[in-house]
Amino acid sequence: MRKSCLKCGLKHVGKAVILLSESELGYPMHFWLALANLSEAEDELVSKYPKLAAKIRKLRIEIEKNKNKGIELMKILEELDKLNKKEK
Repeated sequence: MRKSCLKCGLKHVGKAVILLSESELGYPMHFWLALANLSEAEDELVSKYPKLAAKIRKLRIEIEKNKNKGIELMKILEELDKLNKKEK
């Protein structure tokens, strides 16, 4: 298991938000890139923030099954940002 990197998790979730949006604008392959970034975010967070990593994983699976459009990703991004500010 790799060491947790909060900023890396932030970047991956941020990229996923953008890529999901682009997938709706005519770039269907960006959907898979977004899922890959969410998976990377999970990996970056799981050792120090397992509950947050589990929340991202649950959402990623829902998005993959087309049961969720990823709207909650901004809430997760905000949660990560607050944690990042606390750790400075």
